[in-house]
Amino acid sequence: MKKIPALLALFALPFAAAAQTDQQALAEVAKAVSYYLDGGTLGDSLLFSKAFHPQGQMLYMRNDTMRTVSLKDFMAGARNDGKRTDRNTRIDGIQVYGNAAQAKLTVEYPTFYFHDMMSLLKTKEGWKVVSKIFYREEKPRP
Repeated sequence: MKKIPALLALFALPFAAAAQTDQQALAEVAKAVSYYLDGGTLGDSLLFSKAFHPQGQMLYMRNDTMRTVSLKDFMAGARNDGKRTDRNTRIDGIQVYGNAAQAKLTVEYPTFYFHDMMSLLKTKEGWKVVSKIFYREEKPRP
């Protein structure tokens, strides 16, 4: 009779270890994208740039034309004035597959939202955003 609980516990070990690893990876990815969110909100370009791999790219649409900006150039244009921006941020979801991850973020300003989709890779330096796409959604006018 004692063998069954022990056998079940042994069977559950790999699943518990995988779940712990998944939770750790989710937390690490959340920390990486929080550098971007918090750095942008606080006007801290050093914190902001910790999220990005310099070889990455940001792609977006403007006037029906796709634009590409290197994340290195995007980081260089980040504010570093230490002034808090009037916005709210949230992480809407994270998915991790081995050393690759995706994060969906929302940045809310008084009159519009940015919906960011980040692709991250786990590097020697930790999780880094290697690709960013976004959509700007205007808020309805009252």
